Amino acid sequence: MPTFDLPNAPDVELSRSPAAARVGHLAAASGLLLGHFEHRAHLPAPDDWVPADRPDLLGTPTWQGGRLVEHKYAHFRYDNPVGSFHPGHRAKWTAHELCHALAGFAWRPGASPLFHHCAARLAEVVPVALYYFFDEAFLRRCPAHAGGGPLFGAFCPACERAAADGPREADPEAERWFDAGLAYVRAEIDAVARTRATGRPVAHRHATLNLASDATAYVAAHRARLESPTQARFVERFLGPGQAAFDDLDALVAHVEALAAHLCGRGRGAPLVGGRDLFVAADVGWRLMQVAAECEGEVAHALDDLAERLAAAPGEATLAAVIDAYTDLHAEWVLPEPVELFAVGYDLPGGYGRLVEQVAEGLTEVLPGAVKALGDAFDVLVDRFVDAEPPTRGPVARRFADFLAAEAPGAAADLARYEAAVAHTAPPDAALDAFAGHPGADARLRRADGLEVLALGWSMEGPDALTPRPHHRAVRRTSGGDVVVAEISDAAAAALARLDAEGPLLPEALGLAPAELEALIAGGLVGPAAWPA
Repeated sequence: MPTFDLPNAPDVELSRSPAAARVGHLAAASGLLLGHFEHRAHLPAPDDWVPADRPDLLGTPTWQGGRLVEHKYAHFRYDNPVGSFHPGHRAKWTAHELCHALAGFAWRPGASPLFHHCAARLAEVVPVALYYFFDEAFLRRCPAHAGGGPLFGAFCPACERAAADGPREADPEAERWFDAGLAYVRAEIDAVARTRATGRPVAHRHATLNLASDATAYVAAHRARLESPTQARFVERFLGPGQAAFDDLDALVAHVEALAAHLCGRGRGAPLVGGRDLFVAADVGWRLMQVAAECEGEVAHALDDLAERLAAAPGEATLAAVIDAYTDLHAEWVLPEPVELFAVGYDLPGGYGRLVEQVAEGLTEVLPGAVKALGDAFDVLVDRFVDAEPPTRGPVARRFADFLAAEAPGAAADLARYEAAVAHTAPPDAALDAFAGHPGADARLRRADGLEVLALGWSMEGPDALTPRPHHRAVRRTSGGDVVVAEISDAAAAALARLDAEGPLLPEALGLAPAELEALIAGGLVGPAAWPA
């Protein structure tokens, strides 16, 4: 497997297809990186930049059901060269986010809203073509979805596991996927040309994709920022054509066409210039300038000067000096805490870069019993978790439960696994629920989709009643939204494990008493392997 050395960009997710690998190699040559979304403090936009009548467009992320939910247009900027690793997204997003930095953007002083609309569409088209077309060439999928293309809103864990094994050696449909993706790019560029000619957004739709509406919403959310003096100073200081920042739409068109050809293996793309030091300086510099936009007088000038220092001499020494200088300013003025301002989602000098308190908040919401059982050790363990965990997909509660099982096994770790399983059940087995009670096409039985079986060593009656008691619990969600939790015997757990490993089996092969088997069927834990048509 190739090694790309890109912070918060897992190598396995950039090795899933030739197109993803091309993004990875070009991103590595450019010195790009991603910030961990859960570790990053998402600073609120200045009031002057927020459209008063569109609260749906902007806002700060909040924990909901154990997931840090982002507003679609609030936390992403085409002009930020540092993308995002969000654990709640699927593996396709790593290449997609890095591709955004490679694709770049267009901006110029005094540009019209329609210019910004066209620039947003052009900045999005290659990352979208990568996600829905280029990445599908040579991609491994599960048997149920092989050759079917992108799943759009659906999520298939089996497809994610298959893709992690790397690309297929041969794919007779690969050129078709590349051709279709390039046709999509050309059609979108043509729609932008017609938009420029007519003076009104001209849509180009493909399935559920409509970059015209997305770009219009992006302009509605970001127009005040894009037209601000802060934005002008930021682009002038940090970004130019070498960083794929153009002041002309035609130049951006030529750039994205060349990038699209490169991702298909039909051209050669050039890396961005400046390197990681510049991109980190731009990311941190923007945060300083954003805070300065809400200040006046001496402190506003001081913050802006810190950003200027980063632009003039990007690098770790300047970052360390700027962090120290900001800390001094914070002691004198009412400003965001240094640990918040410099929580960018990747490591910075002085131990900065990650907002541990934000992660602890999400864990407390979903794992109240485990947090209480851990007591004073919780804060120490969360610190270690945030510091040590590699970028991993999945809910934070499940990831922390896995961390506890390895680092601090015991009652609290078991309770965390149980609470995480109940909070984050897999999607229900819709067919099994809908066809319940109808005999199968033959006698074979299968395990319910989405069923999870936990082997626990402690009672789960609560943090104040944790006593040693080895047992198994089965957890699943019904189509009606209820979470079913059933304590099952060791024999039943073994039977369910066999069904998981071997597939449908005859009832007698499971070795269960009739009454226990009937209980599993009645509880929706097992059911017919197939039904008659």
